[in-house]
Amino acid sequence: MKKIIFSLLITTFALGQSYKDLTERPVYNPLKSTSKIVIDGDLSEQDWLNAQIATDFTDRGIYQGLPSPYKTEAKITYDNKNLYVAFIAYVDKENLTYTITNRDEVEGNDDRVYIAIDTFDDESLTYAIGVSAGNIQVDGRDGYGFDSNLDIIYDTAVQIFDDRYQAEFSIPFSSLRYSLADIQTWRISFGRLFTTPDMQGHFVHWANQIDGIECQTCQLGFLKDLDVPPQSSRETEFIPSIVGGYSEDKINNTTSSNDEVSLFAKYYVSSVDLLEIALNPDFSQIESDDIQNDINEVNALFFPERRPFFSEGAELFKFDPQRGYINLFYSRTINDPSVVGKFTGKIGKTSYGIISAKDENSSLLLPFEETSTLVDLGESQTHVLRLKRMLKYGSHIGAFTSIRNFEGAGNIGNIGLDLHSHPGGNWHLSAHIATSSHEESENGEYIPEEDEIQTFDNGKYTSEFDGESISGYAVGFNATNRTRTDGKSFTARLRSPGFRTSNGFERNNSTKWFKVQRSKSIYHDSDTLLKSSYTGVVVHKENYDGRVVNSEYELTANYEFANTLNLNLSYEYSDKVYKSLDFKGMNEFSLRASIRPNSKVLYYTTLSFRDQIIRYIETPSAANTLVANFYTEYQLSDNTQLSLGLGYEDAKDFFDGYLLNFRAKHAFNPKLSLRSKVQYSDFSKSWFIEPLLTYQPSAFSAFYFGINELLDVDDNIFSGISENNRQFFIKFQYLF
Repeated sequence: MKKIIFSLLITTFALGQSYKDLTERPVYNPLKSTSKIVIDGDLSEQDWLNAQIATDFTDRGIYQGLPSPYKTEAKITYDNKNLYVAFIAYVDKENLTYTITNRDEVEGNDDRVYIAIDTFDDESLTYAIGVSAGNIQVDGRDGYGFDSNLDIIYDTAVQIFDDRYQAEFSIPFSSLRYSLADIQTWRISFGRLFTTPDMQGHFVHWANQIDGIECQTCQLGFLKDLDVPPQSSRETEFIPSIVGGYSEDKINNTTSSNDEVSLFAKYYVSSVDLLEIALNPDFSQIESDDIQNDINEVNALFFPERRPFFSEGAELFKFDPQRGYINLFYSRTINDPSVVGKFTGKIGKTSYGIISAKDENSSLLLPFEETSTLVDLGESQTHVLRLKRMLKYGSHIGAFTSIRNFEGAGNIGNIGLDLHSHPGGNWHLSAHIATSSHEESENGEYIPEEDEIQTFDNGKYTSEFDGESISGYAVGFNATNRTRTDGKSFTARLRSPGFRTSNGFERNNSTKWFKVQRSKSIYHDSDTLLKSSYTGVVVHKENYDGRVVNSEYELTANYEFANTLNLNLSYEYSDKVYKSLDFKGMNEFSLRASIRPNSKVLYYTTLSFRDQIIRYIETPSAANTLVANFYTEYQLSDNTQLSLGLGYEDAKDFFDGYLLNFRAKHAFNPKLSLRSKVQYSDFSKSWFIEPLLTYQPSAFSAFYFGINELLDVDDNIFSGISENNRQFFIKFQYLF
């Protein structure tokens, strides 16, 4: 173990220093404003006329390196309170595409502009702050992928002209986290997304982006010599909320009501350190998760985190598959806390975060080799510590520890190290190592059924909670090399039979999993086919008894056409083992296609023919399975969007059914909207109907009123419909 940890440290520090950014990065020299800037989209103030112009944006993706087909100009100025950003985005008015919708919910082809800001120049957090031509704010974390869960407070205004639109931002320094130095240099870039009349999407940048270089901060430009305001603690922000609900159980002819008051407080120790405390927080989601077919699922289902409390600092606790290949912290394991606190900050290049919570209703994810289950364990206390040291060129090394104490039901903890390195030559290295220790109770909170796993690790442990001390480890490594046209990677993941996470999401253990991948992309000089990509994957998986339980060979081809048609074909051959039974010669053929014929309509469909192991029966069997999905979006007007999804699955001789999902949304203005979500599951013979009225004047102030209706049917979608349960709820929160 010590040798592995030492090797991780040496590798990171050695390779983290050799990455070379061979492209020249642009520099922006901001001038401090001399008069008041009014946020109205009018850029005629003298400060804007004197500001440096950032222009000559270049494209990426299929059109990488080419000049933007639309001219864009960007400017920056600032005072002691705000950073001001302005854009002039040229486009003929008849070709301008935008919708009126909720914050962070702009349509994919809406014209929008944004600024990316890395205040620490280390890729620990890159803000993406933008606005659409319809003056809809869009913000989040930029970098390797985009995460819209981060919300900040800023003002915007947009004016539309015949040949352009102008956008103006006012970003309070108090909304950003940055160092304590008096004069600072930040990494920034300006960007714009738009769709040309031929329906081709373009993503253009002031600091050109290069495919294959995963280090995103390395590719940003410089915002030089920023005279930021002096740092001190700021006023505490309070976000009280009131939640009320009324439920009717139609089956048992009963009613119930509840009302709760909660308080969320944010205390800014400085521009770097933030303390957040929530008392009796309402951690319910405003919108429910989409229904899934779990008939043949023997593992716990994963749902994304949507609760605002966990958005600030989430980049520190998040373990992306690309950056560690392990999930040690899944915030939804903190389910129903009476109090929860979080403290995040930074010392030099080292970020730290602490989360503590007292949970009233806790579940533990219990993984085994082939299955996993959730065990209800009542009240618990969770404590999490995360450290992350940023190195050069977006590399990092991190440490993690967690402990979860269940009231009278034992405890479980983890310790881990992870690293991500950019050694150069377009190589990206990731590695992790973690240990676990679980002290079970003797109360039998989990007793497996007769057909479930009774013992594991060669009989060393029983599955039942009977007071055992169970320990385990996890090790992983990935090496990836990518350019614009070529890619290759190797991944290894080991999970010992006793490895479990206190607050993570690792569904299986007792596995040694290896993957080799090779890809090739070709850019065509054609008016029809723009790009074709080909990928080959080999997967080898064995258990800790040395038995090979999965061998996969997959080939994929993807084609992007000028008419926006995207076509994906894949074939997979595999030999699998489940419950000691061999399933050889398993085949799967899949086809996926999407097309956007115009700015109002999107179509997406998948069709799959595969051999599937039916796992929920006593003696597993293979079944020929058809899976078909269809999804469409229609922009009825600038304010109204409709979407329809239909998924069908038929496992011959075992089960068949479909899922229906319909959404309708109308925005009266950017702050007030009405959304209705209707879902039907043919597997459970149930309707789920959820209308929701939302008024959101700012990122942290909102009013919601909604209804959740559960209806049952006798046999098919419209036969014998009867009410099962109805719930009314209201929620109000306001930032002081």
